Amino acid sequence: MRKLLFTLRYAFVATAIVLSSCSDDNDETTPPDETTGPKYVILNASEKWEDGYFTAFDELPSGIVKAPVSKSLQVAASFGFRTFKNAIFVRTNPAGTAGLQKYTVNADGSINVGGFIKDATQFVVVDETNGFYLDEKRGTMKLQTFNPSTMERTGEVDLSSLRNAEISEYQVVGKHTLAVKEGKLYAGITYGTIKNAGYGDDVVDYIEFAVIDIAKKELEKTIKYEDTDDVENERINTIGWGSSGNKMWTVGDDGALYLYSTGLTNGFLSSKVIRIKKGETDFDKAWVLDAADFGEGKNTSIATGLVKNGKFYLELASEDVTFGNMETMIFDYYVVDLATGDDTKITGMPKHHYVWANEHAITEIDGNIYFWVRNTSEEGDFDGYYKLNANGTSATEAFKVDHDGFVWGFAKLEE
Repeated sequence: MRKLLFTLRYAFVATAIVLSSCSDDNDETTPPDETTGPKYVILNASEKWEDGYFTAFDELPSGIVKAPVSKSLQVAASFGFRTFKNAIFVRTNPAGTAGLQKYTVNADGSINVGGFIKDATQFVVVDETNGFYLDEKRGTMKLQTFNPSTMERTGEVDLSSLRNAEISEYQVVGKHTLAVKEGKLYAGITYGTIKNAGYGDDVVDYIEFAVIDIAKKELEKTIKYEDTDDVENERINTIGWGSSGNKMWTVGDDGALYLYSTGLTNGFLSSKVIRIKKGETDFDKAWVLDAADFGEGKNTSIATGLVKNGKFYLELASEDVTFGNMETMIFDYYVVDLATGDDTKITGMPKHHYVWANEHAITEIDGNIYFWVRNTSEEGDFDGYYKLNANGTSATEAFKVDHDGFVWGFAKLEE
């Protein structure tokens, strides 16, 4: 097996959500009740991309979990969520209108519907007062700024100087990736076609990012990653997937920013992870994690990961992935030692289907690592989470959601 190189059918195509018209950018925020202590939140849906429920718990879920409950909040569309401290951020409002919606949890466990920024798509929250999002109606080469506490738009960063009409007719910044590390915003630059609007239509054979100083709201430079894979059609040229609730990047406990190329644009011929190391602002050209080097060596799609204590936790397939078998029970979780490149399948869990837009498919809560498992085979009938055991290579069932639907995430909210 080669080692690390050292020295959607549905929501994974551009999500077609009808945009409603509003008189201004923001809906008024409803002040929440005072929250006491941390809350645990589960989002589950009746069907994969359909209506769902946010349910909050005072205690860490265990055993058989009932969701929804009387204080759950129903939402019209469910395809993952992200969190920042005590807030939840999603890509549609409760009625299903596209934009950036904020929720918080009240002290009694009910869900407070906060502010909403219409037409916002990809986004990132930096801190309590700073965030960025893309609104293509305002310009494909402009990033909007907002205050996550008030959910008000505060300005924009104009990156029109990066436009190059000689490369492509359609160019957009931040559509698939907006990532934050050490005071810098990393915004992916996409060169595509007007017809497909940047989904699977990349016309360049490299990855390019704009690096923006967050404090100054100014462009510092652009950086480029050119894949040198010997097989031309296994070279990556895109990071993330813009219509997903899953951001498809993580900052590890080593301080490095890890970015996922899912393989969705090349028929899963290649899925890789690249990184920007702690203290650096350019790609680490001497390092790449190629999914084909691990597990059973199959073509797969990396959409989730977690880096802790020199280990990279990820999902790999036991047979070559296609758009037709992503809901088949062919996926397992693995751990890769970043120092040696050795990989180990994590045992004790049934196989599961692709993680899709679940931002929390692999997540750390209270110092423990949890894995989302949904197995709907005759032998399975499980939708919930397993917890990694102390040995680091096996897991034990943590809780199962008692429903006929689809879990879209599990997170802890705290001040």
